[in-house]
Amino acid sequence: MGKKGILFLVWFLGFVSAVEGAATWYNAYTGGMWNNPGSALIDTMLYNRMMAETSLKKMQRTPSGGVGASGQVRTLYRPSSSQSSIPAKVAAVLSNDNATKKELTVFFKEGLQSFEQFAQQAGRPYDLGFSMAFFAGVCIGLTTENEVDDDAILAAASQMDKLLAEQSGIAKASDTQRREFAEVLACMAVFALAGHTQAEEAGDDEAVESFKQFARQSMIEILGMDTNRLRMDGRCIRIIQ
Repeated sequence: MGKKGILFLVWFLGFVSAVEGAATWYNAYTGGMWNNPGSALIDTMLYNRMMAETSLKKMQRTPSGGVGASGQVRTLYRPSSSQSSIPAKVAAVLSNDNATKKELTVFFKEGLQSFEQFAQQAGRPYDLGFSMAFFAGVCIGLTTENEVDDDAILAAASQMDKLLAEQSGIAKASDTQRREFAEVLACMAVFALAGHTQAEEAGDDEAVESFKQFARQSMIEILGMDTNRLRMDGRCIRIIQ
């Protein structure tokens, strides 16, 4: 995983201190308590997974023309005027222990703030397509040999713009639904990235593998795609045989 771009989040937040006591996280996941937040929080959302691979293949036949292609319709949402409930909801899915849930909730709040700053720097704030691309970049980067950088995330965001535009449910989704979906994606990505990074620094191979599997399964559950069949670079996300 390249340090450019998405690893900004690790150094910005100082995840080593933020995830103090993370052994509890490892146990919650490897002990079988983990349940994908996507299935709990976005079952009323909009993504037609049966269309995902077909749409991706079609987009590959007609490339976006690179980062900054004109005419893209973006799927935006407004920032909430109140504190997001998503950090607490995702924390509750990941752990049944009250102390751990509180710690995770704080971690996810900080993670969302950091992600929002990262999206602002990329010129795509409050943007569902960019959130999906970031989530995909983390999952692909952690579980394959693929180096994922800023350009790859931006190119994937252009792909996701097209993919979202083809989903009929997107137009009907409320602003809150779009925002919560984006926040779930960001929380899951920073959880996988921070946990994997800390596990590597600690030399905990079992935990490293657990977070890789978390990232891979999250991608399958939410976007319906196996990271082992994907590559991501400054042009697009590609399906490999």
